[in-house]
Amino acid sequence: MVILNNNRELQSFIEKKDFYIDFLIEKLNKFNIKGNSIDDFENRIDEIENFYHNYYSNFNEEERKLLQLSFWAFFSTILINKLGGKLQIAPKSDYCAGTPQLVDFGNRYNKNGKRQWIGIGFDSWFNGVVQDKLLGSLDGTVKHVIDYYK
Repeated sequence: MVILNNNRELQSFIEKKDFYIDFLIEKLNKFNIKGNSIDDFENRIDEIENFYHNYYSNFNEEERKLLQLSFWAFFSTILINKLGGKLQIAPKSDYCAGTPQLVDFGNRYNKNGKRQWIGIGFDSWFNGVVQDKLLGSLDGTVKHVIDYYK
């Protein structure tokens, strides 16, 4: 499992998001899930979920780490592109401590005019997929978050 220990490591992850997304696309293409960019896969989340569910455990430890980082990069990029926001390291009290968490996103406001959101820990989605513990589909989860907060 990958853990980000400080803001420098988070910044490094953010700077390398394109690399991680390209790594994922390369792996998807090798498994005959074809595309060239994140835009080619944005509406094919079920295929990505199946890839992680069925093949993730077949990779060596180093590739699994890269695939975990790639998962975080892919889904954080999609949500940031749709909803805005920024990444922070989830606090120690969070169930996804030490992993990227999307905060300050979307267009929901409380009665006082303050933006209202919950932090989204992408590692919980990742673990839900690879351990087959995600309630519902990953595609449904992503669409619900986008619809609810746009």
